[in-house]
Amino acid sequence: MKAFLFHITFAVFSVISLAYIEKIKKESRIITKESSIATNVSLKVYGEGGREWELRGEELISFGQEIRMKRVLIRSEGGYVIKAEELAFRKDKNTALLTGSVEIRGKALFVKTDRAFADLNRSLVRGNREVKVWKERNYIEGKGFTAYLNPLKVIISGAKAQHEM
Repeated sequence: MKAFLFHITFAVFSVISLAYIEKIKKESRIITKESSIATNVSLKVYGEGGREWELRGEELISFGQEIRMKRVLIRSEGGYVIKAEELAFRKDKNTALLTGSVEIRGKALFVKTDRAFADLNRSLVRGNREVKVWKERNYIEGKGFTAYLNPLKVIISGAKAQHEM
């Protein structure tokens, strides 16, 4: 009889324990996101008007709507090249935060800074940190910039310029 009561008690406590564990699982707010890693990748991104951008990186990590890439090279169909050590790209908005030795090169333009924001939909790159801009034989330093790449228009905040005639 004692063994039977012991088994019944054990079964009741097991059921209560399992119900308690299920309750805790439902109440916990742990959110898991899928992630994946790839090396030596190339992606195509399309902005407004079907403008094409190619993103290349040595390493890509994907978290839901965000992609992170290391040692990045971005090419536009207009001939612009953007380099950076790291990129955090939002797939849903076609925007990127570029960090570490950011360089923007075009036919007659070279911009160098350490952090920039890119909106690939609007062909826009901007930054609010120290920037150096070379355009043909002219050199400009500033405290921030906004560069519209199609058509080319660059606005530099707090500019100090050196012009060569």
